[in-house]
Amino acid sequence: MLRSTYAIVDLKAIDHNILAAKAGLPEGTRMLAVIKANAYGHGLCEVGKHLDADDSVSMFGVAICEEGMRLREAGVEKPILILGVTDERHWDAVVRCDLTAAVFTPEQVYDLSAAAKKAGKNASVHLKIDTGMHRIGVPSEEALRAVLDAFERCPNVRMTGMFTHFAKSENDPDFTALQAKRFDSAVAAVRARGFSPIVHAANSGAILGAPASYSYDMVRLGIAMYGCHPNGKAGNDCGLIPALSLVTHISNLKTLGPGEGISYGQKYVTTKETVVATLPIGYGDGYKRCLSGKADVLIGGRRCPGIGTICMDQLMVDVTDVPDVKLGDEAVLLGNQGSERVTADELAELADTISYEILLSISDRVPRVYR
Repeated sequence: MLRSTYAIVDLKAIDHNILAAKAGLPEGTRMLAVIKANAYGHGLCEVGKHLDADDSVSMFGVAICEEGMRLREAGVEKPILILGVTDERHWDAVVRCDLTAAVFTPEQVYDLSAAAKKAGKNASVHLKIDTGMHRIGVPSEEALRAVLDAFERCPNVRMTGMFTHFAKSENDPDFTALQAKRFDSAVAAVRARGFSPIVHAANSGAILGAPASYSYDMVRLGIAMYGCHPNGKAGNDCGLIPALSLVTHISNLKTLGPGEGISYGQKYVTTKETVVATLPIGYGDGYKRCLSGKADVLIGGRRCPGIGTICMDQLMVDVTDVPDVKLGDEAVLLGNQGSERVTADELAELADTISYEILLSISDRVPRVYR
């Protein structure tokens, strides 16, 4: 039985956002769906299994080996790229589960080759190039030559792809162009050595901002797949539909006179007769405490201000202006109700963060309902 607080994940919205992103791409461009970090809070295996049957998606992207293993255990069959660093203890699992690792040092190639030989299999990898993000990747021409030497010595490790990551694609076209130029040079060097990898660089910002410029062979759709634009409020202008709603229901109602303090610290004090609704959700569910006294909740099709400090498991809302409000009424903390909408970008601005963190913060104790 579901608790009265839950998140609704609209899988059709995810499908819509994929098609909206593909609409601007050159014909034949492949799509990698990034479903790391529990599919940005939407559900790793549920989203993975849904898109496994979608011909629009060619590959999945995860951050760590364990995520890829979970997808395989759930029956997902499409190629899975581990975008981050694979711990050396996991090379055997990478081979066993037929995962594609990102590599950028000779040692990684040699270690994976040993694991593949042990299993009697070949291993597939994508070569990561650092073009200015300075997180992971081959950092120089000299280092690239050393990695390519390792590939030539390890024929059971097949370079099926190579990629880089744009640091500012959503708001800095000049730096993005510089990164692309550096990447093009690395691609040319790799091809000159006889390798023919699938090439990819564009993340959501590049896909939505300059689709033809950086599409290469494949693009990686992350936050935009879930209905948010990486630069914030531009999502609606790109035809994106938010895929997740956060819903709860009124658990208590009371009418207070003026001069009454609300919640821990009594930081909010009523100035008039006020109808207060208690909602069974708090920062233990991922609804951030820093939103206290800032965020609105939708009840009865109206915006209702949160009042008092958000607790671990509950919060309070002023519903004085909601006609006929009653116990059990739906309260939407993220999503649509009637003509009103609260977006992840709105909450992110109030919390001084980004939409990614708002979506990812919703905890595991909040059930996901898929439609």
